[in-house]
This record gives sequence, structure tokens and C-alpha cells, in this order.
Amino acid sequence: MQPVIVEMLERRLSAKLGRLSSQLSQGPLIVSGLLSEAKGVSQGARLSLAAFRAAGLSPIAHDVRPLFERRDASHLRLPAAQSGGAWFLHVNAPEAIHALSALAPGDWQDRYRIAYWAFELPRVPSLWVRASAAFHEIWAPSHFVVEALRSSGVKVPVRLMPHPVALGAPPATPERAAFDIPANAFAVLTLGDLRSSAARKNLLGAIAIYLQAFPSPGSSRLIVKVREDAAHPSFLAHARQAAQGRADIDFVTGDLSSDEMHRLIASCSLVLSPHRAEGFGLPLAEALLAGVPVLATGWSGNVDFMTDMPELMIDYSLVPVRDAYRVYRARGQRWAEPHLEDAVAKLRALAASPDLRSQLAAKGRSKIEALSAPWNRQSLLDMPFGAWIGSPDGGQAVRPVAAANPRR
Repeated sequence: MQPVIVEMLERRLSAKLGRLSSQLSQGPLIVSGLLSEAKGVSQGARLSLAAFRAAGLSPIAHDVRPLFERRDASHLRLPAAQSGGAWFLHVNAPEAIHALSALAPGDWQDRYRIAYWAFELPRVPSLWVRASAAFHEIWAPSHFVVEALRSSGVKVPVRLMPHPVALGAPPATPERAAFDIPANAFAVLTLGDLRSSAARKNLLGAIAIYLQAFPSPGSSRLIVKVREDAAHPSFLAHARQAAQGRADIDFVTGDLSSDEMHRLIASCSLVLSPHRAEGFGLPLAEALLAGVPVLATGWSGNVDFMTDMPELMIDYSLVPVRDAYRVYRARGQRWAEPHLEDAVAKLRALAASPDLRSQLAAKGRSKIEALSAPWNRQSLLDMPFGAWIGSPDGGQAVRPVAAANPRR
């Protein structure tokens, strides 16, 4: 969002907050997010919705996209006839400000408000700190994000609530033929959404690691899955140049459905992520759940579910943030620079040992399954918002407005 628009919306929200009563009342649980889209934050919102449903809480699904598309959204309301209860808003701070400022305060002031946020650097922007005052608590997917929020000055309670990845779609069946992957190939997948910064995802680094690990074409294969390549048209030219014309490096640039993405991940031998920062690393967790090992930088959000697996963690050094694509512009921040030599050595070791890959994938899957533990029924009801959603089955159960198979 353009900074001037965010500033205007923030002023409008501040004026509304100044007139609010602190009175809360019981009512339904509303789960809002960009539910029909393919962004990571959208998949996270769908997972939260699935987790509340698995706990038997009958949440009301609400897609916030219409709030952002209309110049005048004053006639739009939260989808609950009953006031009170809890409002769980799974979008990041700028979009949360937009949603709160677009809706009439009477629509949400007596609801217990929870925001679910993720950020990829050690400190969140000051805008996020100011926006946190509109909520009773903030949930975050990793220790990394929790610490970023707290150390930046967020005063409301911040709760660690990992993405409940295992409660999403079941792991897909490998279909190598559908993606033109030879049956006996050691297939390495690296992937990233260019709107999330090609520099942060470090896809060029993944190509360099692969080329050094396998200097001559053979039985290995690298698949570079890029989404939103139109966001940075020059990236693909740079990436293809970095690939040096190797026939064993393929670029996949079109949109894939979520089901197709899951099948692609399941069809590969390993996911390579020499990222510079991750708030959580949802595709990495999805890969481990599918039984596919992940070789990733040992820093930021993914560390929560990759501890005790040093064979899968790339060594790194912390360096100042320099993003040529200007997605991350904050000064004084640092992120990881993965060590090429360590990544190459570990990639070769994994390629040489199917047994090692299988053992690590099984260990990783158990870690992903454990992430759902905080989302169990009793734990949720024991949280502060549990007092405001009435009975455990309170609220109006409706079908989600999310698309069944968003593109990724």
C-alpha cells in the first residue's frame, strides 16, 4: 500500500480508537483474511480457519478483499448479526489498519480483537507498533516474529501460535510425469513469490548452489518455481543468465493451483531455500509434511521446526539488509547471508544418501505435526478470547468464502 494512503487510514483509525468504549460482550468468532488468494498470508488465514473448525469453535469466515477494493466501504459489515464475541484478523498491519478504518467502530468495538502477523526482519516497522494498539493481543507464527514484535515496542500481549500446517490439505501424491521430472532424477525445487522479494528468497543463490554442487549435467535436476514474475520483469533474465543455459535447470513461471503446487513439492527429492529471512517458511513446512526434506538457511522463522537437524541447516552470517528489488528498505536491519560452501557440501551429501533424506524427512514431518498442539480445543478455550465467544460451539457456522483451489 502507498505510504500516503496508509497514513491517511491510520489517522482515521486513531480517531475511531479515541472514541471507543472498552466494554466487550459475548458473541460469535469471526475469522477474517484474504481467504480466496494465493499469498502466504492467505494460506495462513485458511489454516487458522481450519484449526478453529477442527477445535469445534464454528468460526464465521470473512474475506476482507471487498474492504480494499471499494473507495467507499462504509456500507460493508462484518458477517455476523450478533455483536460481541471475538474478531480474528489474519492480515498484516497495513491491511489491518485498512480493514479497521473501513468498518464502522460499532461493528467491532465490543469484540475481542486478535491480529495474526508475520514479518521477516528482526524489527517491525513503527506503523506496526502503532497499529498493535487496536488489538487485545497479537498472534505470531514463530519465535522470530514474536521477538521482532516485542523488541520493536509492541505492548499488547504477543502469543506464539505456529501455523497448524498439518490441519491443511493432506499431502499430495507425487506425479513426476506431470512435471516432466525423470523418475530416477534427484530433483531439487526452489521457489519464491517475487512480490516477497527475490533478494530475500535468494533464488539466484539457489541456482549458484546447485551449479557448484553439480558442475556437470547428470541425474540431478533443478526446478525454479517463480510466482508473480511480472512484479520484477528483469529477474527472469538474470536468473536464466545465472543458469548458464544448463538443460537440467527448468523455470516454472505460470500460476499453479494449490493442489498442483502440493503435487510439485511431493514430486521433488528436496526443497532448497537459501533464504535471507523467513517469518515462518510455510512452503518449507508443507514440504516436510509431505515427506520432502528441506535444505534451508538456519536463521529466522523456519528454525522453530528445523532444530536438531543440522544436516538441513545452511550456515550463515548476518549482514546489513540490501534489497536490490526494494521490497525491504528499512535501515539498520540485518538478515542472513547463507554460506555457499556449506550449502554445496550439504546438498551433495543429501543427494548421495536417499536413506539420510528419508530419515530427516520423517523427523521433520513429526515436527510439523507438533505445530498444531497449541490449537487444540481446550488450549483455545483457556485463552482470553475464549471468554467472549460464548459457548464453545457459539457463532454461526457458514461455508468459507475462500476459493477451493487458489492459484500459487
